[in-house]
Amino acid sequence: MEQILLRGRLIDPLSDHPIEDGALLIEGNRIIYAGDAATCPQTDAAVYHCAGGSILPGFIDVHAHLSGEEDAGSFADGRMFGDQLMGGVYQLGLLLDAGFTSLRDMSEAGLYLSRGVQRGIIRGPRIMPGGKVLSITSGHVDGNPEMTPEYFNSYSHTSMLCDGVDGCVRAVREQFRMGAKFIKICATGGVSSPTDRVDDVQFSPEELRAIVDETKRHHTYVCAHCTGYEGAYQALLAGVSCIEHGVMLTQREIDLMAEKGAFLVTTLWISLNVANLPGLPDWMREKARLCAEANKKTIAMARKAGIRIALGTDFSNSRNTPYLENGREFEAMVCAGMTPLESIRAGTINAAAVMGMEDTLGSLTPGKLADIVIVDGNPLSDISCLTHADHVKLVIRDGKIEKNTL
Repeated sequence: MEQILLRGRLIDPLSDHPIEDGALLIEGNRIIYAGDAATCPQTDAAVYHCAGGSILPGFIDVHAHLSGEEDAGSFADGRMFGDQLMGGVYQLGLLLDAGFTSLRDMSEAGLYLSRGVQRGIIRGPRIMPGGKVLSITSGHVDGNPEMTPEYFNSYSHTSMLCDGVDGCVRAVREQFRMGAKFIKICATGGVSSPTDRVDDVQFSPEELRAIVDETKRHHTYVCAHCTGYEGAYQALLAGVSCIEHGVMLTQREIDLMAEKGAFLVTTLWISLNVANLPGLPDWMREKARLCAEANKKTIAMARKAGIRIALGTDFSNSRNTPYLENGREFEAMVCAGMTPLESIRAGTINAAAVMGMEDTLGSLTPGKLADIVIVDGNPLSDISCLTHADHVKLVIRDGKIEKNTL
C-alpha cells in the first residue's frame, strides 16, 4: 500500500504544544504515525518537507452555502439551477485549494454535490448536506415577499417556508427524502432578510418540537440560525443541538447550551465585517452594525462556559466572501478573543464533532482518515497563514494529494 511521509512542524489540535521536528506517515487513506521524526518508522515513502511551514489536519467549515450562483453564467441571469450546480462543482475545487477538506452545506445543491464527491467524480471536500433551510413565512429566508409561499418553495434551491406543525414535519421529511444528513432552521430573524428584525422569534415552541422530534427519528440533529437571543433560547429548549452565529446570546442561553452540550458555530468574519462590505442596501447595513460587538461578547461567554466552538464561515463564493479566503474565519476568531490554537481546534476537531466525524477526522491521530494541510508559516504565532489559498501549499484528502505547490 502506498505511503506518504510529511516532515516538519506538527500542529495537532489535541495537543497544547507543536512538535517542531515532526513526522506524519500516511498509508493508503489513513494516518499510521504522527510524532517526533526521530521515532518515525523506517519507510521508503515519498517525503514532503515543509521547511518553515506547518502540518495540520484538513480544515472543516460547518456553515457553508454551495449556491454556485457566482459561476452560473449570464444565461437567464444565472438563475438556472443546473448552471448553478455546474458553478458549484468548480467552486468545490476552490475550497479544497484553500485547505478545506470537509464541510457542512445548507442548500439543495449540497445534496447533489455531496454524492458527486463521494463517488469520486467531483474534486472537492467531503460534504455533509442539510438540504433547504427551513423558515416560517415572513421569516429570515423569505427574501421574495412578492411571491406566494408555494411559488417561493418551488423557485428557491436554498430555502423552504413552512408553517404549523404539519407543515414543518412535512418540510423536514422532504429534506430527508432528498438525502439530507441534518436539518437547519431559522429560529430568529437575521441581517440579510428584509421582512424581519434580527431579534424576531420565528417558529413556535410546538413547531420547534415537531421539527426536532422528526429529525431525531432520522437519527440526526437540528441546527438553528440564531441572531437574537429569545429565539435561540426557545430552540435550545426544544432540543436544537447546534447554534449558528449566536450573535446576541445572553448568559441564560449560554448556560443552557453548556447544560445541553450544544455547539456554537462562529461565522465571525461576516459578523465583524458585513457592515463595511460594498454593495449592501442601507437596511441591511443598519442591522449589521448591531452585530459585531454583541458577537464578541457571545464568544467570550462561550469560552468561559467551556462550550465547544466550531468554525463556520457563511461564505458563498460571492465577491465579498470568496472561497479562496474561507480561512479568514480563523483570523476573525482570534480578533474576537480566541487564541490561535482555539481557532485551529474550532476549524478541525470541534468542527469534525459537529459533523459527527470526530472519531475519523479533525486531528493528527493514527487511525484517522488522512486529511492533511501544509501551510507556509506558523499559525500559532501568525494566524494569517491560514487565511488564503496562496498560503496552503499541500492538501491531502482521504490519503490523496489534491494540491501540491511545495
